[in-house]
Amino acid sequence: MLARNPACLQYRSPVGTIILSILGGVLFCYWMALRFYAPLLERLLGVDGGHATAAVLKKDGKDFLPTKPYVLFAHHFAAIAGAGPIVGPTLAMIYGYLPALIWVVAGAILLGGVHDMVTLFISSREEGRSVADIARIYLGNGGYILIVSFLVIGLVMITATFLNLSVTALTSMYPATKVGMAPPSRDALAASLALPPDAMGLHPFAGGGGLPSVVGLRDGQPVLLARIGGIASTSVLFITLCAPFLGFLIYRMRSPAWLNYAVAALLSVASVVLGFHLPVIVSSDAWRFLMTLYVVLASAIPVWLLLMPRDFVNVQILYAGMLAVVVGLVVAALGGGFPGIPAAPQNLAETIPLWNLQSGLQYVGLLWPMLLITVSCGAISGFHCLVSSGTSARQLADERDARKVGYTGMLLESLLAVSVILTLLIGLDWSSYQQITYGEKNPILAFALATGSLVNLAFGLPVWSGTILGILLLEGFVVTSLDVAVRLNRYLLEEVWRFVFKKPPAIVLNIWFNTGLCVALMFALSRSNTLPVLWQVFGSANQMMGAMALLVAAVWLRDHGRRSAFVLVPAILMFITTLSATAISLFQNYQTGNWALVAACAVLICLAAGVAWIGGRILLRAPRLIEKSGN
Repeated sequence: MLARNPACLQYRSPVGTIILSILGGVLFCYWMALRFYAPLLERLLGVDGGHATAAVLKKDGKDFLPTKPYVLFAHHFAAIAGAGPIVGPTLAMIYGYLPALIWVVAGAILLGGVHDMVTLFISSREEGRSVADIARIYLGNGGYILIVSFLVIGLVMITATFLNLSVTALTSMYPATKVGMAPPSRDALAASLALPPDAMGLHPFAGGGGLPSVVGLRDGQPVLLARIGGIASTSVLFITLCAPFLGFLIYRMRSPAWLNYAVAALLSVASVVLGFHLPVIVSSDAWRFLMTLYVVLASAIPVWLLLMPRDFVNVQILYAGMLAVVVGLVVAALGGGFPGIPAAPQNLAETIPLWNLQSGLQYVGLLWPMLLITVSCGAISGFHCLVSSGTSARQLADERDARKVGYTGMLLESLLAVSVILTLLIGLDWSSYQQITYGEKNPILAFALATGSLVNLAFGLPVWSGTILGILLLEGFVVTSLDVAVRLNRYLLEEVWRFVFKKPPAIVLNIWFNTGLCVALMFALSRSNTLPVLWQVFGSANQMMGAMALLVAAVWLRDHGRRSAFVLVPAILMFITTLSATAISLFQNYQTGNWALVAACAVLICLAAGVAWIGGRILLRAPRLIEKSGN
């Protein structure tokens, strides 16, 4: 890290101009996309507000339920975002901020938004079927078997990883000095060590400045730890317990939107405040069991009772966090000075560079295809097609809402990724970024610390308060994605049984049976030591899902007599990108003798290549020309 110069604190930074220019340009691009490209997509798809959606035709009050657009948007956005648009861009900044920025914006407008909107629309037209089940109709049994195998395996990996991320987040503790708190005196540490320890062997600390803190021993030395996970734990429990009340208001009392937002905002604030005063502290194993029990309930009971209202409440925290970050960026950029915070850049030479292919090559690999795979969810994500053709398609009340929910939801996720990039640019210097993100392998902490610097610079709040905001923002996205992913896996299994059996036994169509099977696989894999190894290739697998979904959409559009180039070109690009990235990973792991990753890469390549081959052959045939106005 470069030497600090006190004179730098008065330096009027051009970084402020850069941030304002980027933010203005990005928002203009989003406006152009919503104003011109999204309506064009509606015309190409043949969106018809008078066409009854699957939610209307198959309304059962459990899975199929016409939902108000703003409630469905909240659920959809909370489900698709996950940790990807935060962790992915943070890792991708190793190439410099410009490559990541270009891919996040262009990818979301031309690929990700199209992918999400098209799969949501087509699934609604196809009676709420998943992408895999639609592939069975349009790509045949061979294509279906390949795609559904890929999706089921992928979802088990996603849910297991999200469970581990949730457990880690809800039990997370960080050294106080790393979240911007002043180091405690030796006398204060000694006084805490004299107090009885809790079940985890940690001693309570009374002088945490409003932040729940404990003292533990690391390498024989007392260390003050900020118990951030305890705040999130209480927040999660409180929101979950209150969700049925809000669900009753929205779906049974049909309360007005202003009241629903007011109640959700009140519950969000109360959950965080309660977390500061009454943090829930349990072991990792206990949280893994509790979260597993929660997803069983959330994935099996009617969506209006827990899943939808819980997402609606939790997303208020996410909205507020994103708004605080964006406003903070504007205020900090207008201020123009560098903050006097050790982890933040003190002059222009210390900022993350515009372009640095050498560091990207050193830590990640070739700019193409590895940058695209590293950013992942911020530009296009295959997991989104499962949400769009799963829970969201079964609650879409009007086809015209597909643009609002699918396309706009992806652009909002892209804005989150852009905000992450700009926050890192102003809140973390290049040396600290490399050390924390790739040296300590903790991109979550890198983003959280940068958020702390931003909040301090923009609003004058303590660094630790912004750090907590960053971690709560990420934790909220992870937890809201977990319950949706299990429900989606349950939907897929139900479709698989109908394909395997001409007359499926009642047990295999039972909601609790399929939910239990999904959860059992998730729980077992989450405790396996092989998952961290397999997850290294899942960035490619996630975008392979997107390529498959776009290919299915291209065949569907072609067979309905509609243009398909706007989905076929992105499908080809993502197939080439993901297959190349996975082939590179296979070769690298072969050289190092990592046979688990070699096997995982080989399976992914075979499944994806098989789908591409079948889809390509079908596209070269004459279309079936299904009636445009029908399904």
